[in-house]
Amino acid sequence: MACHETVTCPSCKTTFECRVGTILRCQCQDVPLTEDERQYIAERFSGCLCASCLQAMKSSYKQEKFKQRLHNIFNLFGKR
Repeated sequence: MACHETVTCPSCKTTFECRVGTILRCQCQDVPLTEDERQYIAERFSGCLCASCLQAMKSSYKQEKFKQRLHNIFNLFGKR
């Protein structure tokens, strides 16, 4: 029998059904994440996040990486 449980998202505090027993049918599968994105999220939260918060964290990760690249580019031009 599949294991499903109602959990509270540690980010937004909404409840949702976690389908760890049938992970391919879980709401988190709607948000594909790279390993780096997973690590970024795991460093900030423990447990499952709802799909909305996963998407928000994915966007946050991309924005942070973009800012880091811009910072590196500006540093390159500033050293000349």
